[in-house]
Amino acid sequence: MDIETLGILLGAVLPIYPVLFTIHQKIGKYDEIVEEFKKLRAEHESHKDNYHGT
Repeated sequence: MDIETLGILLGAVLPIYPVLFTIHQKIGKYDEIVEEFKKLRAEHESHKDNYHGT
């Protein structure tokens, strides 16, 4: 790879890297929230069956 091409590539990628890292972190947090919601929903379903007798 040519030094000029490498310079252009790094010049294009490095400024947007913090944005990509932030997006990656937010996706990870969203996945954790979704997993917690699934656990709560399953717990609710089991309690609903006990209370309503269905």
